Amino acid sequence: MREALLAAASPDSDCPSSGTCDHGDLPSDLDRYEAVLFDWDGTLVDSHPLNYHGLSHACAHWGLTMDEPFYAARIGTSGAELIKELATAAGVTVPVEDVVARCLQTILDNISGLRPYPPVVQLAESLYGRLPLAIASGGAHRAVHAGLASTGLRHLFEHVITGEDAPRGKPDPGLFLLSANLLGVDPSRCLVYEDSPEGMQAAHAAGMRAVNVHCFRSY
Repeated sequence: MREALLAAASPDSDCPSSGTCDHGDLPSDLDRYEAVLFDWDGTLVDSHPLNYHGLSHACAHWGLTMDEPFYAARIGTSGAELIKELATAAGVTVPVEDVVARCLQTILDNISGLRPYPPVVQLAESLYGRLPLAIASGGAHRAVHAGLASTGLRHLFEHVITGEDAPRGKPDPGLFLLSANLLGVDPSRCLVYEDSPEGMQAAHAAGMRAVNVHCFRSY
């Protein structure tokens, strides 16, 4: 987790930079901001393999097949919505809350396998003490907090906002607006680090500048 910052990847279509992307460094306009918000899943940690395993395992218990391409194409969508979509396509009814609970338990049982993304973590560590930091995640409270404990990252963040804290998930801006409110910062003075299209949309809808971490993280 504390390993050196890895070499930055070439920018993707969401990156405004030309040539080598430098988003892994501290922002040159840091004085514009009063807080920095981080997504959790896929941003600070490589949780997608763990989440996919948990969700596909839970779905299989109720006779639903979730393959990896289906899951990968819907990163940023809540587990409950994915389950509903699968059930509708299969023409069956399943107890969505029970499937989600089984998925969560599988994730918690395997949380020690969660790995952080070193470039994003190092960025958060560089920002720590300069500006207030918070997590704004659509993930489950228990999963996010268990992951923070497992990776040793909890101390970096003043607040941890999760999916249970807002009535709607991303791309609705509610999670980001709540985070700004708790930090006592105007949304326009918040910088967001995200990995999913839904998260980027949510940040922009909240009036915040958002950086897609695919620009600089290494896998």
